[in-house]
Amino acid sequence: MLRRIALALPPWVGLGLFLAIALHQLDLPGFYYDEALDLTPMLHLMRGEPPDLLRGIGIGRYPVMLLDYMGSLGGYLTVPFFWVFGVGHVAARVQPIFFSCVTILLSWWLARRWFGNGVAAIAALLLAAQPSFIWFSRQGISVTSVMTVFSVGATLLLDVALQQEASQPNRARFVAFAAGVLLGLGLWAKFLFLRWLVALVVMGLVIGALTQWRYAAALKRLLPSVVLGFVLGAAPLIYYNLVGLIRDGHPWTLTLLLQSLQQPTQQFGVNNLDVLNNLRKAIEDVRVFVDGSYFWYNGIPFSNVYAVPTLLIAIGAGSLLALQRPGAERARFFAAIAGLAAITVQGAFTVSGLWSTHHFILLPLPQLVVACAAVWLAQAAAARLPVAAKARTAFAGAMVIALLALPFSRDLWVSAQHHATLARTGGSGRFSDAVYKLARWLDEQGITQPIALDWGIERNVRVLTADRVRPVEIFGYAPEADEGFRQRALSALQDPERYYIVLWDRFAVYNRRQPFTELAHQLGREVVEVFIAHERSGLPVYVVLQARQKPNSNPATD
Repeated sequence: MLRRIALALPPWVGLGLFLAIALHQLDLPGFYYDEALDLTPMLHLMRGEPPDLLRGIGIGRYPVMLLDYMGSLGGYLTVPFFWVFGVGHVAARVQPIFFSCVTILLSWWLARRWFGNGVAAIAALLLAAQPSFIWFSRQGISVTSVMTVFSVGATLLLDVALQQEASQPNRARFVAFAAGVLLGLGLWAKFLFLRWLVALVVMGLVIGALTQWRYAAALKRLLPSVVLGFVLGAAPLIYYNLVGLIRDGHPWTLTLLLQSLQQPTQQFGVNNLDVLNNLRKAIEDVRVFVDGSYFWYNGIPFSNVYAVPTLLIAIGAGSLLALQRPGAERARFFAAIAGLAAITVQGAFTVSGLWSTHHFILLPLPQLVVACAAVWLAQAAAARLPVAAKARTAFAGAMVIALLALPFSRDLWVSAQHHATLARTGGSGRFSDAVYKLARWLDEQGITQPIALDWGIERNVRVLTADRVRPVEIFGYAPEADEGFRQRALSALQDPERYYIVLWDRFAVYNRRQPFTELAHQLGREVVEVFIAHERSGLPVYVVLQARQKPNSNPATD
């Protein structure tokens, strides 16, 4: 009984560690625009209103895609959390944290099946402490963290199905079907999941080649079930593209993919034909992801300087040790390395931009590799000791702790430093807690439809006020104010009671304050500041304006 408890304890310890870090100061940094990107359509549905549908394509009034390469799944998954916690930043952040908890459990389960209890325990603890895993899970900026549930879950189910196919074929087909559903859901969640599909094929080829295609016949029999499940899981994405093809002559996701191969991406101008430079950037992005140094907006980009050397040493030492392991373990270890390589190389191609956030899909492969190398090295050293078996086991455990104490403790240090910094700064600029002050002031003043003159205001304010405040975006996405912006601004200026929100110059994305002020002056108005939301450093972030006939006294401030 005690042994069973001891074997089952590590993933729960990992969950406790992860939650202790991830839930602390959950409101910091400030609730960012992209975190609310897929939530505002859900607010419409919850109010019984039809949301805007991307390209007018939906199933009835229900949206299927948020962007051509991103599905609406994340929004639907957040609705139950809105019911439990209420609409706001808590529910929005608890959702990805919950699914990352599921990822920890699934990663432990997969590692246990592939490499045994020792590796599973270490991998779960390493994943739970990894700064990028924790801090991207807290915010979900450009990360659909549920993808790792689908990637790890599908891999686990495929492994189960392949092993059961000979003895329980019907059950194996059902499990394979479920794996296919998860793979399809992953692709619908975000087209970036395609990287895992490619990596899974690469990993399968490596395992097959190193095990003399032991499961090739079983996989062939299970493949129809996987494909059927995949089509079901990806049905919303397939539907969106079919409607686009029939109605518009464009399967929009595939069109975006093909266009990105031929010309710079629409949003961020990445040239996918510049393979070498993009690959260098992808490798650097993986480095940033592994060492956890992405989070500049928390105040300071702390990093685990031991993380990358640990991973590289683990790849080298683990490869040598794997040659002495049983065939299945050896194959799976090299498959994990191949999966890492495949996802890294694919990072050189994008339909949007090249960022470290896109490498969330790597998890938990780095932790599996490091855990294998550490446990195998400790076991090899312990096997040489002329002592009893229990003593060897104790020595091996102590050696694993010694080997990984530095990188593991540094991971914890990075998160501790982020929390300490956030307690002082509250985040920086558009990532600062000034957004809560803005939302609270607008709500208290009963300002329901202010005009957003910049990006980074509308969606997060709507979620923070449970949709009581609905800013109207009129800035347009052109680099400079165009005729469309001028017409929208002139129309809004007809109402002298309107409020307008801008970001202070330093944090502005589409700075429209000057052209707006000029238009107001043409109408005989004076633009005055009526409220300013500052970040904790004292810098203004959000400024609320009115265009009045006469100048007002000093503005209110937070």
